[in-house]
Amino acid sequence: MDDSTPAIAAPTSQPGDDSQRPTAARPPRRPRREQPAAPPALPAVIDHPLTKRHYRVATAAIEAFVKLVEMCVRLMIPGALIHARPRMGKTHAIDYVALHMERHRPELLVLRLSCEHHRTEFEGPFFSALLGAAGVRDENLNSNAKKRFALMCRLREQLMLRRVEWLRDVHDQLGGQGSRMITFLVGQPQLLERKAQYQLSGDEQIVARFMIEQLHFRGITDAADAATCMVSYDASHYPEQGGPTFTQFFLPIAFGAGLRLEQSGAALWNAFVQAHAAAQLSGPVEIQMDYFTRAVESVLQRGPDCDSLGLQLDAAYWERAVAQSGYIAAQQTVRIPLS
Repeated sequence: MDDSTPAIAAPTSQPGDDSQRPTAARPPRRPRREQPAAPPALPAVIDHPLTKRHYRVATAAIEAFVKLVEMCVRLMIPGALIHARPRMGKTHAIDYVALHMERHRPELLVLRLSCEHHRTEFEGPFFSALLGAAGVRDENLNSNAKKRFALMCRLREQLMLRRVEWLRDVHDQLGGQGSRMITFLVGQPQLLERKAQYQLSGDEQIVARFMIEQLHFRGITDAADAATCMVSYDASHYPEQGGPTFTQFFLPIAFGAGLRLEQSGAALWNAFVQAHAAAQLSGPVEIQMDYFTRAVESVLQRGPDCDSLGLQLDAAYWERAVAQSGYIAAQQTVRIPLS
């Protein structure tokens, strides 16, 4: 072998075994490009809170309710009365306010109690309901005294868990328990009659403790109210962290092109007004929250069939939505016939 010939060292291999044979040199591999992470899969339409009607949106009336609660907490006003006609969204508003307090004032203990009607006034059922609202289930609480004591212990325990030191100094309302209770009575206009009865009978301590502030809770009363409510669909996300807004979820193409439900506030309000007039309903137009949200939901749930770059939610969309909301049928059911 000539000394000028380069030698290639290779291990001995068996005949037919190519695995160990020298191969021609290959160029170095280029580093792989990092593939962008796939976006998280969106929840199915059937699982969306709007489809299940398990969500809360703000209205002008709800915002006023939140401001009232915040003021009472800040100034230690012991009670307020909120009244509205049936189906105006009181339960919806209570849910919204409770969620607001949970997020923004987690140190406060919030209890919700639905007052049931009893033929005669019993102290026992009242305390049983309060204990249930506080999460106490004990069959051995068979006397009013035991229930009252258990309630006070439960409230103090919950407050201590929230480390509300500043409340301990305020002991005039709960007999040195170190807490102050603020009560919000939410109900129909009959609450105003009850307040007047207390005032006439000289029970000023009840009014002064539970009915100092007063708020007339209303439904949707004009185009501005409608737009305020519809902003929530454009701004609320699901999933809450990083998910699309409600409008974007159901109308992704149109949303990307700039469509927002807030822009249709006047159109939806006018559709309700026209339907009200066509049905010859008496009185001013005040849309209950239940029917308003149903109208919006009917449009969003049609998204897969109408979503496009040029989608315009014109009057025809909202007229159909109002018809599907059940508003007219409900008003005609409760309307008092004119003699």
